Amino acid sequence: MLRSLAPIYQKSREINTDLVALVDAWGEGFVNELDYRKEAKYTTEFSKAMKERGLGSVFAPEVVEELSSQHVLTTKWVDGQRLADSDADDVPRLCGVALNAYLTMLLDTGTLHCDPHPGNLLRTHDGRLCILDFGMIINVPKDLQLSLLEFIADLNAKNYEDVPDDLVKLKFVPPNKIQELRESGLTVAIANMLSLAAEGGGPKGAMKRMVAQNKEKYADALKDFDDLDSKEATEVRQRLFREDWKTQMAEDALSRGSQASASTSTTVDVTMKIEEMQEQNADVFAIPDYFVYMSRAFSTLEGIGLTSDPNYSILQECYPYLAKRLLTDDSPRARGALKMLIYGKNGDELDLSKVEELSKGFESYTSSTSSVESGRGQSNEGRNAAVEQLANVLLSEDSNYVQELLLHESAVALDATIREAILSPLEPLRNTPFQLPSLGLLTLPLDLTKATLELQAIDDRDRKKLENVRILTDALSKGRSTGTSMNELASPVDVLRLFQEANKRQRALARIGLRFGGSFTQVQAKRLRERAAGVKNKGDDAIRERLANQGADTLEALAGAISSLDSSLAKRK
Repeated sequence: MLRSLAPIYQKSREINTDLVALVDAWGEGFVNELDYRKEAKYTTEFSKAMKERGLGSVFAPEVVEELSSQHVLTTKWVDGQRLADSDADDVPRLCGVALNAYLTMLLDTGTLHCDPHPGNLLRTHDGRLCILDFGMIINVPKDLQLSLLEFIADLNAKNYEDVPDDLVKLKFVPPNKIQELRESGLTVAIANMLSLAAEGGGPKGAMKRMVAQNKEKYADALKDFDDLDSKEATEVRQRLFREDWKTQMAEDALSRGSQASASTSTTVDVTMKIEEMQEQNADVFAIPDYFVYMSRAFSTLEGIGLTSDPNYSILQECYPYLAKRLLTDDSPRARGALKMLIYGKNGDELDLSKVEELSKGFESYTSSTSSVESGRGQSNEGRNAAVEQLANVLLSEDSNYVQELLLHESAVALDATIREAILSPLEPLRNTPFQLPSLGLLTLPLDLTKATLELQAIDDRDRKKLENVRILTDALSKGRSTGTSMNELASPVDVLRLFQEANKRQRALARIGLRFGGSFTQVQAKRLRERAAGVKNKGDDAIRERLANQGADTLEALAGAISSLDSSLAKRK
């Protein structure tokens, strides 16, 4: 009956959501719940998958196969208390464990448990998390997993500009509606909403922050009110907020080239848009069938988290898994998400704060999920696992994206540092205020010297790299003097562990050394090419242009030879 009525309702309301697909998804889950053989299979597979991925703090009940059938499911008894009812001090940690487990299901295994109501999440007496009832499951395709990963990365990088594209990939917005979404100005509203939500506290917390921001923003207009929370003051504040929102959305739409007139554009008449939001959004937004269950799963987790911590932020809690996934997934789309996170949109400058957050998030994920003792800080099991996993990435014999980034940034920093050290004493010669007339062979040595110094000069980009090197050096030196370090992964014990891991990989280190040499020469060649192009455009120094191109040719040939040597070593495995 629901399936028959769905198309009629969808057409009458002119909405994009495929209601038939939603009904089918609900029906499939309902029918599958009646087959306990499938539930037994998913229950067993979950525990196996978590164990294989090092998530020892979470499990599902063990199925008793000989006592189970299509109509009967028998599992071993699990002693525990509902997570939402527990007053144990480790409930926040277990909320993080639960979220990491669900993100692993959603973005890795592709089999998502869709019924995490509080009764299905138990805190066992030994401090582990037990997830019950795998009767309702959805399978998440690989493409959707990567789209969700990109979406989470954009949120954490505050790259709200690409959120509309993410919504298309996630099937919230049909491809033919993307321009309408951008021109509507809703991107501003989405960005503001996500920015507030990321700070935690759920809807109530977001609303409190919005009110506090508006009180400060409109202080002049509210100065005559004794009570800023009075009905009259609230009405003034809300009116000013609506006017500002209207202006922001209109400016956003105009900046995207919208040609809609002021009298008909949904951008301009914000008041009307707010009143008719449901109807107007229905023509742009759709609700994908998978989202019904996914939202249920994560809203339950957030609800439990907010119960134990009023400032709980589910977006922030996603970061440890994001860090682990981006540092270990070498797929092209994961590479793009990692680059977005640490370089920003269209950026080429490394954000050291994001790198530090990634390293902390990586260790946080491993420590909190590997074992109960590790999550409580009573064991180094998680830290040791983090070091080993990090070594597997950074010291891999075969190249990967994270290793390539590290080698490239190290090569850029070394190139700038060497040039600064060598050229600093020679700056007076490079900045000679007078120009000697060219006298052929007599002045050629001086001309070549000055051209070489100009090509190796430190520019603004180099200064930024050198500043990053100084920041890292200062942080490490302060760490040594205080007994701490820039982040926990840089502790003396972990450095020793990394050294031990490196000692096991001598062949890998030889190839990494070769790749670093190749990266170093490529960095120098690229810099010379760019400076040759700059000189050519100005047309002011033929000697400098020729020197730069010849140097780049030589370095590119050397980089090619190094790459060939690395490839030949790979074939000798």
